[in-house]
Amino acid sequence: MAKTRTPSPIPLTNDIYAAWKSLTIAAGLELDVFTLIAGGKRTAAEVAAAAGADSGAMRRLLDVLVALKYLRRKGDLYSLEPISATFLARGGDLYFEGGAQFVKGGAMAFSQLADVVRSGRPLAPPGTETAVQFFTMLVRVIFPMSYVPAKAAVAAIGAARVRKISAILDVAAGSGAWSLPFAQASPKARVTVVDYPAVTAVTREYTARYGVGDRYDYIEGDLREVDFGRDKYELAIFGHIIHGEGAEWGQKLIRKTAAALKDKGQLLIADFIPNDERTGPMIPMLFGLNMLIRATPGADVFTMREYRTWLKEAGFRSVKTIPAPSPSPLILATK
Repeated sequence: MAKTRTPSPIPLTNDIYAAWKSLTIAAGLELDVFTLIAGGKRTAAEVAAAAGADSGAMRRLLDVLVALKYLRRKGDLYSLEPISATFLARGGDLYFEGGAQFVKGGAMAFSQLADVVRSGRPLAPPGTETAVQFFTMLVRVIFPMSYVPAKAAVAAIGAARVRKISAILDVAAGSGAWSLPFAQASPKARVTVVDYPAVTAVTREYTARYGVGDRYDYIEGDLREVDFGRDKYELAIFGHIIHGEGAEWGQKLIRKTAAALKDKGQLLIADFIPNDERTGPMIPMLFGLNMLIRATPGADVFTMREYRTWLKEAGFRSVKTIPAPSPSPLILATK
């Protein structure tokens, strides 16, 4: 009988300790070490003093951030890796605002996964007011992870084509991260935002920051209830919306949006998309569990096969994907 080779425990070890990595980054954000280093605090003692922390413990934290490739160290002097300078130091346009709370909250929610699987029900869903408050925080946190792939979408569609767009519908726009690059690339474009009033306050802040606020209009309310109109827009955008709506309401939203688009209008969809067998990739599959834990019943991630079916049934003639710096490719559907 052939002897079975014992598998290496290293992949299991790496996965078990994975949460420690994200929580270490969260600690760095909470202590503002990236901003302090960007501002000239270069030694562990200097960073610790400015953060009100213990010098020896701070050095150990900073050294782990070096190991994680978020910091560099030469002798006793620390500096930022480009990814930290871009996303983790305050003051930049793409700062990961609220990131520490976001990471810690996600870890706490996932610690209850076994209970959710036993019951088949998500954690107690928040009331509408609490949910809206959560989204006003969330849209700030995820801004950089949305704005960067949105810029890639503009590049993939092509500057000449984007400049011809004059009317854009940004559904559940949040901070406006997905429509901002289009507004910047097409000076004649007007963008209509659909979201709750508390969230559109955040949209107004970001559109003003990026110099396009005078070309944004607002439809405030529940996206399931408000009227999008008919034959009005050349481009509509769903920036990570369908997973929260679920299959039934997601399909209704696609049909409603299709009616609001002009002939040859396009719908850009960003979401976490698993393969058709639902065996990967890892991040979309994990996000599906996140929906199981934290969202309303029916919320889930959906495959490309499902999206193609729904889009074709809603009258879109062409459905293709666009590569982007995100966990899944973007979908671009044309009427």
